[in-house]
Amino acid sequence: MEELISTTIDNLNLAKEGAIANNDIDLERVYSDRKFDYEYSHIDTTTSTRYEISDVVVPVDMYSLHFFLVVVIVFSNPINCGYFNEHELNLIFSLLTLSRGAQALFIRMLKRKHAWHRVSSIKYAEVSDDLRPTFDELVSRSIFKSSTNEEDMSVLLNLLQADEIRKLCQESKISGSGKKNGVQSILKFCKETKSLFPGMPSPAVKLRASVNKLLGNCVLLDDTVKEVVDRIVTLLVPNRDPTETMADVFLTILQVETNQMKFPKVGISDFPIFASKKHLLDYIEAKSTLSDVLSAIDKKQWEAVRDLGSLAAKRLPLHLEMERQSLEDSTLPQHIRHFLPGYMWFKVLSKSVDAFKKTKETMPQAIEFLQMLINQDCHMRGKKGRWYNELIKIEMYHRKNLDGSVTLLSDAVLCDSLTEVDRLDLLDRAERLVKRKSGITQRTKNTVKQMLDSTLSKARLTSEQSSVTIEGTLCQNFTQGKSTWRISNCVDEKVYGTVESFALHHYRREGYPKGVHCEGAFPVTLFGTLFWDEIYKMNIPGAWVSLYQDAPLDLFSSEFYENRKEQFDMKLQVMRKFDSETMSRHLKHEFDLHREYKSVSQGNVFDDSNNLQEVAFCLGVEGVVGICERLMHNFLLWRAGFPDLIVWNVSTEKYKIVEVKGPGDSLSTKQKLWLEYLSQLGLNTEVCYCKSNARHTKSGRKRKHEEVTI
Repeated sequence: MEELISTTIDNLNLAKEGAIANNDIDLERVYSDRKFDYEYSHIDTTTSTRYEISDVVVPVDMYSLHFFLVVVIVFSNPINCGYFNEHELNLIFSLLTLSRGAQALFIRMLKRKHAWHRVSSIKYAEVSDDLRPTFDELVSRSIFKSSTNEEDMSVLLNLLQADEIRKLCQESKISGSGKKNGVQSILKFCKETKSLFPGMPSPAVKLRASVNKLLGNCVLLDDTVKEVVDRIVTLLVPNRDPTETMADVFLTILQVETNQMKFPKVGISDFPIFASKKHLLDYIEAKSTLSDVLSAIDKKQWEAVRDLGSLAAKRLPLHLEMERQSLEDSTLPQHIRHFLPGYMWFKVLSKSVDAFKKTKETMPQAIEFLQMLINQDCHMRGKKGRWYNELIKIEMYHRKNLDGSVTLLSDAVLCDSLTEVDRLDLLDRAERLVKRKSGITQRTKNTVKQMLDSTLSKARLTSEQSSVTIEGTLCQNFTQGKSTWRISNCVDEKVYGTVESFALHHYRREGYPKGVHCEGAFPVTLFGTLFWDEIYKMNIPGAWVSLYQDAPLDLFSSEFYENRKEQFDMKLQVMRKFDSETMSRHLKHEFDLHREYKSVSQGNVFDDSNNLQEVAFCLGVEGVVGICERLMHNFLLWRAGFPDLIVWNVSTEKYKIVEVKGPGDSLSTKQKLWLEYLSQLGLNTEVCYCKSNARHTKSGRKRKHEEVTI
């Protein structure tokens, strides 16, 4: 800590003296040369004041200490000072020199919603019984604002309680029942009522004074402080999940500092990922909008989603023009391009498209935005197949324009960035078009048939999947979209569970005493365990940018395998010489060695490493290696879609990899391709269809449920 503080204060002074200048970094040259050495400028010796380390106050409160740690970690790296001007550096030093009580109060308020707060309603007994002097200190340092004179009346009124609104209405003889109606009535009164004589205070002014009296002292985190803190946290965790709040970030830090969570020990890259302060600010704005759109989607606030999508469409052209020029013939790694503002705005636009498809009026915008996404080559090229599929569906089912959908299909199959999933989806669209009996000309059909016989022929699945159908009692209550099945119907005990639990019960009776509901967690855990060194111990420029990172950034790019090709190929060659016993023992050892870390491996799939060892032994060397190879070449695509269950019997060395489907459910494209791939590896796969055994009478009523039959 002492070393970090000393380095931080030295760097802040060097920035004040001009030795650390505003950043203007040529990222293309840095990553092309694969080296970066920070260059200092000349010192301005005329600087009169310096930041003194003796003024720094190290917190004792745990939460304050964690924020303090964030600040000194970030500014112990000189390059990070170049993303802040002198006024902002003064503010940062001010945060480091607050009294301990003010530091403790600041960090707690930082985690709250950014809005006005009534001091009387804030209670932190562990900080102080009387917080007013502490808030006074924060206000005196311009960290909080206390004057509400410029604030809109509606904001202030909404800070009041319902009984306070009622009291205001009574005193001013304004009619209004309930808080919402009362607020609206007061605002209407303020807008429409004028003063009786010139020079007299208007009723609105008097009412505002009454509101302020009721509210008492109020505080609002200064916008500049909030923006500076956002910038600091972004520099600490540039790859932060957009769904995480500030409170989530500090919870992670708390868990790390108290040893509740461990991240893999990696070498943090000293390569820059933001060229300048403007680049960083533009990225934060775009990522903040992405957070907002994801939150609105989660809450099904579709109008808000459409507003944010429209904002992205307006922001994109300017960013796209600049980034198109800079990325032409560029060697900038894909995982660094993800920090460009244009990439983030594209994500916002892409996420918002579904909201535009929900109404007939906004459907034209959905089409326009999908075409905008397709007609560019800067970012997210791997998503073009999905966007083409969306457009084709709109033409087929919403606009009933089959000729138009065929034109799009013709363009889509020529796209050079299609994945296997895209090609199989396009094949399905083509086959649906050929089967249409109306609305499509024979000439257009022939065009589609040519595509089916040529460009799309290789996308066809070549093997049929083994399947089994089991029957049982399906209960008619649903939780979070999951069906509930009666697994056991003994006289003394009735057990209920998910469709996957029901299938596991069936396979236990079929001679597979062990099984796990794993889905994509199994192949990811297998891959992360066996290739730990290649994932976590290689120095790829810009791949590791944070102490709180569970995977290298290039894992989610098309360059992941190429960056490690030599090491991967060598490891695969060695592993293929293992026998099943050696492979399974090695896997157990590696799993136990690294399971304590938060990583791509999801250790909670197997509560006992012996189970992982048994599964690996049953699958055999080629099975284990083959599953890992698929993720190695395209982790982003294949981390999902793996079958639901693995069941096994180690004594007989038998196993099955099972996809479970309830009534009305069907295989997704990705699931079909995973099953096909596993079958090609020679692995034993099966689709288990779970069917309700309820029978219907002529009157349409269901008969009484009988005991489960399988």
